[in-house]
Amino acid sequence: MNFNYFYKDSAELYSFYRIPKILLTDNAYADLSVEAKLLYGLVMDRMGMSLKNKWLDDDNRVYIIYPISEIQEELNVSRKKAMEYLSELETYGLVAKKSRGLGLPSLLYPLNFVKN
Repeated sequence: MNFNYFYKDSAELYSFYRIPKILLTDNAYADLSVEAKLLYGLVMDRMGMSLKNKWLDDDNRVYIIYPISEIQEELNVSRKKAMEYLSELETYGLVAKKSRGLGLPSLLYPLNFVKN
């Protein structure tokens, strides 16, 4: 494959997902899979959309709706793997999940894990 260089006018063509550096540098997250870390970046990106849509619960907490099928599609993984990565984020305290029942996707609450 031959790719072109970035030039002045094309340097900002892409949008990016942000992954907190601490997930890559802190030993506390050493065993968290790279895929789960990437998923956290996707979750955080969706949180921005949730804020714009004013998706807040009764306690004013931001939530996202991120069906497993969309995680599968965005990460190009099986349902089992998508659920596994989401479970890792729950285990590490990076997201909380609230089931809604009736076949509806759970609400996901991104958690602020930075210590003040």
